[in-house]
Amino acid sequence: MDNKDEAKSSREIVNVPPILSIYRHALRTFDDNFKFEFTTNLGKLKTMMDTLRAEDLGFDKSLNNPGTWEKPNKAPCTYIEVIQNSKMNMSIFVLKPGFKMPLHDHPHMHGLLKVIAGAVRIRSFSEYPLKEAANEIDFAARAKHEAARLAHGVHKRRRLFAKVSNDSVCSANAHTCVLTPTVSNYHEIEALEMPAAFFDILAPPYDTLIEGIGPRRCRYYHVANEISTNLVELQETEVPKCFYCDQAPYLGPILA
Repeated sequence: MDNKDEAKSSREIVNVPPILSIYRHALRTFDDNFKFEFTTNLGKLKTMMDTLRAEDLGFDKSLNNPGTWEKPNKAPCTYIEVIQNSKMNMSIFVLKPGFKMPLHDHPHMHGLLKVIAGAVRIRSFSEYPLKEAANEIDFAARAKHEAARLAHGVHKRRRLFAKVSNDSVCSANAHTCVLTPTVSNYHEIEALEMPAAFFDILAPPYDTLIEGIGPRRCRYYHVANEISTNLVELQETEVPKCFYCDQAPYLGPILA
């Protein structure tokens, strides 16, 4: 390679858009072929997302304008799909000032959330006591029990104890929040006095199959009982009628 070709190659590496680098690394992170590197790759993915900016995603600045959210019939939340495949979903959510995305779960999923505009209060919970599968046999037994319960039409709404794992205000200069299948798997997100937007990655996506149970379904909850300052009882509820979205196009770099 001569000097001209080497300089061109260096420029190409430097000019890779941050979101494309994040996408490529996320593919590796959530690929079962690299499962023994998962913890390291997840940590690197979080670090890469820590510096992500609205400009890197081609974010429509008009969505930052409070006037946009005062229009008649405007949904309280705008959803922007960045990309989705069998391994993960990458998207942007924009919330109107003062709107709270209801408390919900992420069944057997990992997630990363980075605020890119405005500020939000994030309140997250972990099931208590922590019920992490000790091994594959234990997990299979739990999955079989859940599948049988659903197959027999026994769908009593879930009620569980949960410990507050995070309760903080995050702005665009805050670090990325991470949830796992057991830690911070339940959360609610509230925009403050201005519109707020966050980019997130969920893996696997909702509706993908959990072996022995069925599709991953998002369930909603409310705090039925505050036992102490950091321990609550959650009750599954119907999808809140206040929560609905319109959609906007993704305007950032093409991911491939």
